[in-house]
Amino acid sequence: TCAKCTNSNGAYHLHWPRQDPSIIVLVTNPSSSHALLARSPRHPFYLYTALAGFVEAGETMEAAVTREVHEEAGVRVDGTSIDYVASQSWPFPRSCMIGFHAKSHLEGHHNGLSPIHIDPNELMDAQWFEKEVVYQAARSTDEFGAVMERQVVEEQLSKMKKDGGNEWTGKLLVPPKGVLARTLMDRWLES
Repeated sequence: TCAKCTNSNGAYHLHWPRQDPSIIVLVTNPSSSHALLARSPRHPFYLYTALAGFVEAGETMEAAVTREVHEEAGVRVDGTSIDYVASQSWPFPRSCMIGFHAKSHLEGHHNGLSPIHIDPNELMDAQWFEKEVVYQAARSTDEFGAVMERQVVEEQLSKMKKDGGNEWTGKLLVPPKGVLARTLMDRWLES
């Protein structure tokens, strides 16, 4: 993308805005029965999502997937399983998110799941969630709407209680449709 700009003298200048590539990845266990989802300090307590991070200079996208998952969650990714899924522009902070699906490495698994060791400077929590749990969380997310905003969810809970409807009893919501993390989850849920 190139923008034509003028200075105070009316002279034209071409400007190419900087864009920093970042990756986002949904990691599943080798049998694809569970997904590794994490909660960032900037997200509400119930919102878990795919792991993400910036690509370092000189690093391939696949290397960034492997590095970010290991740095943030302590889980090793099977490098042969990394598949590109989709991308999404992310204007703040000038990023293009490139989405992947990957499987955890078989080594070190306990009951089919790799042990998790989070970096507390990056994440509040990370867990393996069963496919059915993520499916139910996606359905609840679709009912709530803007789950990234705690106030919206609290208002929805109040309204549900007031209307005598079923109160949400889950502890997990996922990003809404239209967000690349959700695209990755929906693709996994449909497989």
